[in-house]
Parts: sequence; structure tokens; C-alpha cells
Amino acid sequence: MLGGSVLSEPYLGSTIPQYLLFFAILGVGALLGRSLGFVYRRRLKAKTEATETEIDDIIAHALGRPVVLLGVVLAAAVGREVLTPVEPLRSVVNASVEIPAIAAMAWVAVRLTDGLIETYMVEYAERTESKLDDELVPIVSRVTNIAIVSIALVVMLDTIGYDVTTVIASIGVGGVALAFASRKTAADIFGGAHILTTKPFLVDDTVAVGDVEGTVEEIGLRSTQIRDFDGRIVTVPNATIADAEVTNISSEPTRRTVTYLRLTYETTPEEMDAALDLITETINAVDGVDTEQTGAWFWGYEDAALRVRVEYHIADRERWKEVRDAVNRDLQAALDEAGVEMGLPTRAVRFEGDEGGPLDVGVGSDG
Repeated sequence: MLGGSVLSEPYLGSTIPQYLLFFAILGVGALLGRSLGFVYRRRLKAKTEATETEIDDIIAHALGRPVVLLGVVLAAAVGREVLTPVEPLRSVVNASVEIPAIAAMAWVAVRLTDGLIETYMVEYAERTESKLDDELVPIVSRVTNIAIVSIALVVMLDTIGYDVTTVIASIGVGGVALAFASRKTAADIFGGAHILTTKPFLVDDTVAVGDVEGTVEEIGLRSTQIRDFDGRIVTVPNATIADAEVTNISSEPTRRTVTYLRLTYETTPEEMDAALDLITETINAVDGVDTEQTGAWFWGYEDAALRVRVEYHIADRERWKEVRDAVNRDLQAALDEAGVEMGLPTRAVRFEGDEGGPLDVGVGSDG
């Protein structure tokens, strides 16, 4: 009778057999979790690796280690039903079940997001030439993990009865203060994300950003380095690039060149036609010129010359300076050999003579 009374005597609301059954269920849950872990390592992982899709591998990886804890949590939730605890043991038992469950779900979420980022974002970053996405990947992973853990902690505090309103308010005030203090950095980072997503240019592209023109050396998280045509490195904040008008010079298939020549008014229509044909033929004979887009036109009348517009495209953009120089030299030689007389614009300057009368003198525009 004494032994029976001891076994039936409640302690904090539950009897000894109830406690023994509870811990037995916990032990079964632990064994179940270990068994699931063994099945994962030996069977499930091999099957997921044999499939062509990657999402099942990511899910299997996310459940790999947390599955043991999930087994214990599930057993604790079932075992809780056999107890009849009183306060404060009831709150302790409930918290001991709910907090590990929240931790397990957060653990799975962290491993799942890490797997998704590593599988898709890292592979994408490795295929691109920009260093910006390589820098963004760990930041995205870290921020995501911090967000998951923060949410889990707030839910845990709410579970044990703590007033989370104060915590959330503190986090909100701190976040606002942090955002205000680092608004310039945040603007640059968002500008970098804008460059990453829209891709207005890549490394080694020649661009014009505002007053800066040159070749992109590096695209960073906060700034982009451009080597200008003087050989100097110019560091431009990404926020500035996001707000500026960006011209990607490298995107042009050819480099267009437009120049104007002046022929004297003594040039006859026949001589004009011959000069236009000579200009076109001479330019097309230069190596590096796109012969499909060359032209010369009688463009207009000036005070002292007939204006000719010359337009051609340089196909070899790497040698555009050399090609342009060769075109100018060959044009000068061809026109001189053909006896084409070039005209110069002039202007009239009035001087007052000794007798007070006007005196007109023609002056060349370059003189």
C-alpha cells in the first residue's frame, strides 16, 4: 500500500508513472531522430544526388542535422499530453517544448536559405565578370540568417511570456538610427544592386558617367573604379552612377566619326561630284573602316566656302585613334594630289582710316 500510494501521489500535478512515461517518450523521440538521421545519410541523400534537380538536395541538406532535434521536439509535444502539471511546471514544460520547436524550425530555415543562396546565387556570381555580385552573396546570406534568428528570438520571448512590444520598438528605433547614420552607405549599396540587376556596363567596358569617361576596372559593393583616358583611377560612388546618365561606349558596334571639309566657291558641280567620290573611296581604302557606312555629302554654303560633310564608321574600335589618323592623312594626300582646293572661312574686320572712312580687311578664321 505504501508503494502504491507513493506511485499515485502527484508531484507538481503529475505522478511518477506519468513522468516515467514522459521521459520514455522523449527517449523514443531521440531514437527516432537518430534513425531519421541515419536514413538521411545512407538512403535519402544518395537518392537526391541521383536526381537532376537541385531543390531536393537543398531540402535534404536543410533537414540533415536538425532532424534529430525535430524528433525530440515531436516526442516532447506528444509526451506533454500524458502530464497534468500545475503552475509553474506547466509553463516550464510548455516552454521546453515550444522553444526547441522554434529553434529547430529556425535552424532548418537557415540551412535552407544558405543552400538556396549557395546553389543559385553563388553559381550565378561565378559566371559573371563583375566582383559586385561576389561581394553581395555573403551579405545577402548574413542578412537573411540574422533576420531568421531575430524573428525566432522574438517568438521565443513571446512564448515565455515576455512583452515583445518593447523589444520590437527598441529594434525599430535602433534600426531607424542605424539607417540614418549609414544612409550614404546604404544608398551606395542599393546603387550597386541596381548596377548588378540592370547591368548598364561590365568590367572592361568603356563608359561615360557624367564628366568621367574611361574603362571600367572594378565594380565594387559601394563604388566603381574607372580608369580615365589619362590613365588615372577615378572612384565613383554607386549611388552617383544610379542617378547619373550612363553611356556605354563599348556597346556601339562601330565608332562613328563626323568631320567637315570646305571647298572653294570656284569648285564646279562636276568637280564637287569627283571630290565626293574621291573622299569616299579614300576613306574606304583605310584598314579598319566599315565600308558599308561611309559617305560624303555637299552639306551647305558658308560665307567663303562650300561645306562638305564626311561621315564614316571605324569597325576596329581598339584602333580608332590610329584609323582616324590614317583617314585624315590619306584624305589630305589624295585631295592635294587631285588638285582640290580647300577653302577657309573668313570674317571681315572694320578699321577706321585716317580720313574717318571704313577699311575692310579679310581675315582667316584660324589666323
